[in-house]
Amino acid sequence: MDDTDKPATEDIERIQWHPAFFVALQATLIDYKDVLEYKSEHPLNTEPLRIDVLVIRKCSEVVIQRQIAEIFRRENIFEYKSPTDYLSVNEFHKAFARANMYKALEDVDVSDLTLSFVVEAYPRELFRYLRETLGYIVEARHPGIFAVTGAMIPIQVIESKALADDENIWLRNLTRKLSEPEQDLKWLKWLTEEYGSRLDLGAYLYAIVAVNWQRLSRGENDMLTAEMYKTFEKMGWADKWLEKGKLEAARAMFAEGDSVEKIARITRLPLDMLKEKLVAQ
Repeated sequence: MDDTDKPATEDIERIQWHPAFFVALQATLIDYKDVLEYKSEHPLNTEPLRIDVLVIRKCSEVVIQRQIAEIFRRENIFEYKSPTDYLSVNEFHKAFARANMYKALEDVDVSDLTLSFVVEAYPRELFRYLRETLGYIVEARHPGIFAVTGAMIPIQVIESKALADDENIWLRNLTRKLSEPEQDLKWLKWLTEEYGSRLDLGAYLYAIVAVNWQRLSRGENDMLTAEMYKTFEKMGWADKWLEKGKLEAARAMFAEGDSVEKIARITRLPLDMLKEKLVAQ
């Protein structure tokens, strides 16, 4: 694969993380799919203004027993920051302004609106600003879930890497680095058995594996790597994606001094092809 085949940084940000978050959010609330409606990149009047995900609660009588949904009203806006980004003070104000614009343009009652931020890194500076400058109250309601009170609408900040594993595993694992091999293995088996037929997991798995591929392909945990292969095979798109991913990993391994023979053994790519792609260049 030459450099022209590699996605630009902005393409990775746009194609991988946000569609993956859209899937993860639906998976977290999968038991309530009949009473929730999802809209990705919902436009606000003009094309450049969009909110990441809008979750509409269609039935107010149903109690959604999920930690991230405790603040839910009828119209629930989610702003997602990828693992390569952080939630700054300015980004907070921009998202809050979009929420206000959505309220005005769609004629939504303010009592029907909530705003949620999802970010991997703990937003220390933002929390200090909210407390000390705006006078808001920021308190932890659950591991990784912080309620912000003082604004005209309920706000929560979700620190994805700090979420509890049980009901939040989809969002917690949307990260640059998977955590504990045993937990990762259990999660992979679970998601293919439980959700393979209920959600299109392609974008979600692509994002996770794209940033964890070198560790997986190096065989740091053989069982985890083997289970990942099985997962791809069940999803029906293993060959096409894996060949591209394995070539990326092979290039990195070769650059760090691994032999072509070792790379072929780990990635399961043909030795002749690797010699052509790596040695001949």
